[in-house]
Amino acid sequence: MLRNLSIVLCTIVLFQSVVIAPAINVSLSVEAAATFLRFIWPIFFVLVGGLGVLGLLLSLKSKYGRAVNLLTLACMFVNWLLVPVINNAMDADDMNTWAALHITTVGLTFLSLVFHLIFIFRWSKSV
Repeated sequence: MLRNLSIVLCTIVLFQSVVIAPAINVSLSVEAAATFLRFIWPIFFVLVGGLGVLGLLLSLKSKYGRAVNLLTLACMFVNWLLVPVINNAMDADDMNTWAALHITTVGLTFLSLVFHLIFIFRWSKSV
């Protein structure tokens, strides 16, 4: 069950990051894309963080599962906290701050993805 949850989490992260976000930037006007992305990213971070909480509850017998899901919860919480700061930086045309914070959220999300992939292909077999 815990491995399946990690598969679902990875699928959501990859679909949102590789398909949805780029498609929005290509298919919508700049203003419409900005409005939609400001709406969808906090929901994404809460959804993935919520899956991390569920994973924590399901990983009572797996130290690796607990670690991966705690990491995911922490990363998504930080990302969620950064959303208004990132939006303010964009509104103030502070592109250096925006870029640094954006790459931080990308990095934290990628870190969660990588650890869930490791869990799926390596650690879940030792549970």
